[in-house]
Amino acid sequence: MRQRSFALVSLLLAAPVAAQANPFVITSTCTPNVEFAITSYPTSATTADGFNDFRCTGAGGQDQLYQSLWFYRIDNDTREYTFNNSATSGMQPERINRKGDRAVLTWVNTDGRGFDARLEYQVYSTGPDNGVCSQCLTVTNNTSAPITFDIFSYTDYDVCGAGGDSATFVGPPPQIEVTDSVCPVKMYYLACGYNHYQTTSFATVRGLLSDANRDDLNDTGIPFGPGDFTNAYQWQNVAVRPGDSASFYIALGCDRQIPCCNVASIRNYCMAKAGTNGLPTWGENPLYVCGETELKVLNGFPGSTPFVILGLPPGVCIPVPPFGMLAVNPILGSFFMPPFGANNVSALCLAVPWNPALCGAGLNMQAFFADPGAVGGIAHTDGCAFIIGSL
Repeated sequence: MRQRSFALVSLLLAAPVAAQANPFVITSTCTPNVEFAITSYPTSATTADGFNDFRCTGAGGQDQLYQSLWFYRIDNDTREYTFNNSATSGMQPERINRKGDRAVLTWVNTDGRGFDARLEYQVYSTGPDNGVCSQCLTVTNNTSAPITFDIFSYTDYDVCGAGGDSATFVGPPPQIEVTDSVCPVKMYYLACGYNHYQTTSFATVRGLLSDANRDDLNDTGIPFGPGDFTNAYQWQNVAVRPGDSASFYIALGCDRQIPCCNVASIRNYCMAKAGTNGLPTWGENPLYVCGETELKVLNGFPGSTPFVILGLPPGVCIPVPPFGMLAVNPILGSFFMPPFGANNVSALCLAVPWNPALCGAGLNMQAFFADPGAVGGIAHTDGCAFIIGSL
């Protein structure tokens, strides 16, 4: 079994302050069983030495992941390069949302190559012992000429320890299922819209991406095993015009197959009606198929109970004096959230059923609540349009 030859404490003490963002851990909301960690970052554009953890049974659970890295090649490059954290990489310290289930890494003028990059990680629970880590890499061309990108996502699973993995394609959508005969855990690796893949034993495909040669993946290696599983996906010849961006998505599933490539999103519309604590609004967590989300209403009145109405797209904006604006019509259903706390927040854990037919479906919400500081004694949020997805 491979072992990592570093300690987190020594990493933090030895790393140059100007170049090293702190390693991070993000954890699923509501049921905090899913953890994804970057324990170290690649140290240069020509190395592949960053490491990760992925657990779906809590902080003390077994780590099923060795590495999850991203590489790029642009225009006429003669080799691939790692998104890294060297002093000249342009990497900025990570930003983690308040709940701690999402982290974002950014690169400004990546390695001095004329493009920015943004890598967003999101974890969510899909059950007591399973969950998903989705990743989205977005590149933005800041030059005055088109840039042609080849992007690579690389993952090394060690299911219940390294060396005994077997892998096959399952779906839809097509994704790799990795198992080991010594345990019942199944891990999944989904890439959306990719052109090529390659599966090998450690560390052949990683060597292709970190050596001094230009390499393309050859669509071989599945079925695999038993052995020490590694795989990379390639998005090939993606042309990005000046000022434009392109995004690339993967998902890692811990004992949960990923049902679709739809991106979960939130869009606010219409106008909220102010109360004692200003304009009420919705939290930032989207809805995931089979996922658990902490639904939140912010800026409420302590002790008041939000009443949420549900509807389907498109949203509407109907003035209803003196109550304000109705953003959901026709109304499909309704429910109450818990009373606002002293922090003016009402939070409710909402689980979306396991049903691939929900992928890409829309659901609109609006919340009303009593507030003595609002005109007519009623305040309300703006409308919130959810698109349900897996990424």
